[in-house]
Amino acid sequence: MKDTMIKLHRNRLFTLLVWLIIVFIAIISAPNITDALQSYSQPSYGANSQPAKANQLRQQWGYQLGGTTSVNIVYQNSTGKITNSQQAKIDKTINQLKQHKSYYSIKKIVTPSTNVAGKNQMLSKDGSTQMVSLDLNANGNTLRVLTNELISQVKVHGLKSYVTSPEIIRDVNNQKNSQVTQLVLIALFIVSMLIVGIYFRSVFAPLISFITLFSAFVTSYSVSLHLSKLFNLPYSQYVPLEIGIATLTIGTIWNIYIYRKFRSVLALQREGGYATTQTIAALRFPITVVGGALAIIFFACDFVNYDQIQSLWALGITYLVLILATITLNAVFTAALGESLFWPSNAPLTAMKSHFWSRATEFSLWQPIASFLVVLYITLPFIYFYHNSLNFSPMTNLTQTNQAVKGAQLLQAHFSAGKATPITIYLKNDQPLDNEKYLQHIDALTSKLQHTQGVSAVYSLTQPGGMPIEKYYVSSQLQSIGLNAKQATGQLSQASSGIQNSNSSLNLSALKQQVKDMSKLVKKSNQVIRDSSNLASQVSQAAANSGVAGRQSASRRVRAYQTKINELNQSLQAVSSGLSQLSAEGQVIQNYGQNSYNNLQNYSQQIDQVQKQLKKVSGQVHSSTSQLNDIYDYLNGLQQSGAANVYYITKAQLTDTDFLQTMLNYTSANKKITTLQVVMKNAPSSESNIKQVQRLQNQVNLQLRGTPLAHDQVAMTGEPVSQAINQSKLSHHFMSLLAIVIIGVMAAVFIVSRAILQPFYWTIAFLMSAATGFQLAYITMRFVTNVDQFDWQVPLISVSILTAIAAWQIIALGLSFRYTELSMLDWIRPTMASYGKIVRYIILVAVGLSIALTFGASFALIEIALIVIYTVFVYYLVLPLIVSSLGKLSVTLPSKKNMLKNK
Repeated sequence: MKDTMIKLHRNRLFTLLVWLIIVFIAIISAPNITDALQSYSQPSYGANSQPAKANQLRQQWGYQLGGTTSVNIVYQNSTGKITNSQQAKIDKTINQLKQHKSYYSIKKIVTPSTNVAGKNQMLSKDGSTQMVSLDLNANGNTLRVLTNELISQVKVHGLKSYVTSPEIIRDVNNQKNSQVTQLVLIALFIVSMLIVGIYFRSVFAPLISFITLFSAFVTSYSVSLHLSKLFNLPYSQYVPLEIGIATLTIGTIWNIYIYRKFRSVLALQREGGYATTQTIAALRFPITVVGGALAIIFFACDFVNYDQIQSLWALGITYLVLILATITLNAVFTAALGESLFWPSNAPLTAMKSHFWSRATEFSLWQPIASFLVVLYITLPFIYFYHNSLNFSPMTNLTQTNQAVKGAQLLQAHFSAGKATPITIYLKNDQPLDNEKYLQHIDALTSKLQHTQGVSAVYSLTQPGGMPIEKYYVSSQLQSIGLNAKQATGQLSQASSGIQNSNSSLNLSALKQQVKDMSKLVKKSNQVIRDSSNLASQVSQAAANSGVAGRQSASRRVRAYQTKINELNQSLQAVSSGLSQLSAEGQVIQNYGQNSYNNLQNYSQQIDQVQKQLKKVSGQVHSSTSQLNDIYDYLNGLQQSGAANVYYITKAQLTDTDFLQTMLNYTSANKKITTLQVVMKNAPSSESNIKQVQRLQNQVNLQLRGTPLAHDQVAMTGEPVSQAINQSKLSHHFMSLLAIVIIGVMAAVFIVSRAILQPFYWTIAFLMSAATGFQLAYITMRFVTNVDQFDWQVPLISVSILTAIAAWQIIALGLSFRYTELSMLDWIRPTMASYGKIVRYIILVAVGLSIALTFGASFALIEIALIVIYTVFVYYLVLPLIVSSLGKLSVTLPSKKNMLKNK
């Protein structure tokens, strides 16, 4: 068994077996790139960041809305306003969604009908566009799956419908990044194989190179992903692409160097095993030094407090794996194949002389100062006028045909440019917010934010429609009180006039005359009574006399007279009876008259008192009328002043239907958390994001200071906030990344070359070339594609690529400088002649792989490709000038000083 293992080891089959096991485990254990990018698609923030704090408050919202994602359904009638019949269709579609809320993981639906007070928030001014807000719980399904299901479900005949939100757009961008990453990785592997195949005119060499680099890539990708999950290390969505670019760029260069060296050794020793041993022995040190230096540099990025830079630690793993793969796997196949590796071409490679480097070296040695001025002329204008603007929007690389992008653009066109990307401000109080004490200050904050620079609208608990609700303000209530005061003034004026009329109509003289007339009437009635009594007695006497006379008559005349007397008696009796009744009635009249007389006397006296009182009351009414007029004028002035624009909601208004519906939409279940949605006038932009978010934070802090809400928890979230945080961190920590890279490369070169001054010049030359390359790429994109901002990931990926290229070129030059026994001037010519040939192959690899990056049809990758191409070309131009001119000056200037001193 021991002999077998030794034999396997000698024949390098054991190495191949180990790599097969490693690659197999890596393939079956690591998820595919799409799933990996899906897992790391959303940006991550620290626990103290604003989005993280806002997410914590969202988790406490209640109503089963914690952890949900808000999306918008956008309906548009392209021919005009949404008609009643179309609105009925929308309502029917939304009702169907409500019936299947659990199936679509919908936790809440807000429509214009359920947000009456905030209807302006959901309907465009022209009436052609309408929003419906959904809160989705994507725990069971991914947001991508739910979005695709909703797209088909919310369609309405005759209307355009879209499902959009910043999260959906970000997910679509990640989906495209996944597709682009896979496509670009395939293109990179193909181009790498083509470069090796064309360079060596071989079939097996590119295949062996592919096996080596693919093994290194799969292993690096799997190991970095597992380490990230195991130790919770940062891992961005661009890491797989960065691993692929690093593996294929440096791996292809290393393979070319190994195969070139192997072929040159085979020319002297045709035995494959021996040639392999000699080749690996010759190149192990430079490969290990460069790979180790790059690994240390990118491991050091983990100390930078920015996850996008920290995620570059994965490249450290990549370069370590790449060192092992290129040294061990290549050795297996070169030892086994020998000269067959270069089949069908077995002719030795002819070295191509670099005429430019030879002439540039001669010119620089002849005129070093002029050569240095040429370098400045090439690079300095681009460095001096350097302009670099980054775009942090996920929509940068998305096409206009995507439905989520269309929906966002529709909102921007019919509402405001910031409608699709609002900022949400969370406020958490220690007491419920459903009382006037807190609502007044929430409304004041809302109004203050509405007048903040760059803000288009603010929607809140007190202003759900983005505008004040008049009935909840002091001005409206002052208007009602003023009207009541005005009515009271009018009524008092009428009362005053009536009192004056009543006072003027009270004629005491006439009243006294009536009393006198009544007295005469009473006297007359007394006389009538007396006369009636006398008449009654006379009549009675006459009747009695007539009866005695009748009894004395005896004749017929007497009887006739008696008859007449009887008739007269009956008549007199009737008259007597009537007079008796009249006398009684006269007595009643007398009594009534006497009472009336007495009452009239009392009434006359009371009238005197009433008149005096009426005069007093009239004066008081006049004074009250004057005071009410003053109050009305004051209330009217107060209503028109700014002091009346104060939110004041009564207890009755707190219980009305509209306000309760608004509370449901804008407060948590326990009424202690509320939100304010801020819509900006412009879409998120790197030119204004940081200032705008900071301005909002300052306004919130200032407005709440000294109020009952001063100690509330405040958090902000939204796409502008995320972009501002990303931009702030990148601008702050990008210099840290450059410092790590520059110091790391310089330290490696200093150690390897055992020199400081010359490697310093070479490194500075590369930095100048990189700055020129960035600016040339910016100019090209601006004038060719009208893109005036780089994607924010471009500098990070470009730096990772350029660092690897710079490390290999500069360290390789430093190794040559270390092992030479020649003087500086004698070393320059042969080194520049031989190194010029090597640099051309590096340019071939860099340009070929950069072109492969453009296959993804992504502006970001095109920008990276241009930066790399321009940088390596500029460095190819300036490096021989810098090495030769500054090399000679470093020798001649001290010599001249010494000569002057000796003189």
